[in-house]
Amino acid sequence: MTPVRAEVEPADREDYWRAVSDADTAAAHAVAQRVLDRGTSVEDLLEHVVVDAQRRVGELWASHRWSVAREHAATAVSEAVVHRVADGLPAGAGPLLLVACVEREWHAMPALVLTTVLRARGLGAEYSGAATSRDDLVSAILDRGPRAVLLSASLSSSLSRLRRQVEAVRGTGTPVVVGGRAFDSGGVRARRLGATAYAASPAEALALLPTLPRHVDAAPPLGHRGATEARTVQARADAIARDVLAALDLGSLALSPDDWRVVLATHTPHVVDSLVGALLCDDVSVLSETRAWLRDVLTGRGGDPASVDQVWDALAHQLRDFPVALSMLEA
Repeated sequence: MTPVRAEVEPADREDYWRAVSDADTAAAHAVAQRVLDRGTSVEDLLEHVVVDAQRRVGELWASHRWSVAREHAATAVSEAVVHRVADGLPAGAGPLLLVACVEREWHAMPALVLTTVLRARGLGAEYSGAATSRDDLVSAILDRGPRAVLLSASLSSSLSRLRRQVEAVRGTGTPVVVGGRAFDSGGVRARRLGATAYAASPAEALALLPTLPRHVDAAPPLGHRGATEARTVQARADAIARDVLAALDLGSLALSPDDWRVVLATHTPHVVDSLVGALLCDDVSVLSETRAWLRDVLTGRGGDPASVDQVWDALAHQLRDFPVALSMLEA
């Protein structure tokens, strides 16, 4: 007889949330183990307890109800829980699946969860870490010969670096699957950046893996006007961000990391990189989503929403000779 799979209970979520809120790693481990011992699947534990809690952590930081320090502490607890769950699983069988975060992408949880779900299904998945460099990724491919590479990107600012990694992975003939909050639900951005496939969830990744080709050709070049501008803007991104910040005249930033001015200064390079991603994807919604998110984060910290408009105006001035970028900034 097939055993009945136990479901996650409300008390599990409440107890886990209390442990995460208190940055109590031992208590979080205990809740996770209790849920698994009752017969709940690894996938249900991760999706309905750990990921739900992590989503709530992000919302509390964005609304300024939690400090960045508390957000980091809570995230570290859940990452430790996922690592321990993964360590308790047997080595998977079959061809290797290499899971990584895009270069300079430090939001590791989605990739960790995906790796653990794949292993729980008996597949040979390995997690190569957060912010995996393009060179390290290619070296791992050449050394290990994975069946596929699965790349995670949570931030829109990661899209430009993801394109470079897609080019590098496909240059080895290896299929590359992408996913994460940086993408639209229809996978249009993923296709435009040259990914072999897009998966919105671990379940979708599992479903599409058998359909992947054994070998892929090199990624075709992006020839639209926005891509041409993107390459120049990307090469000058650091200088552009510095000039935009100088135009804002935020004053001394010797302040709390949760002060809205520090948050704005910290995320100005993110805006520039998001513009590069929008240009590469030929998708102005990448930039409009970034603008709305930044406005919400700043106003939640008592910042003037007009400061976001000033960032856009300063960036438009810097890129006045780039017609596609300018049209996106003025949209």
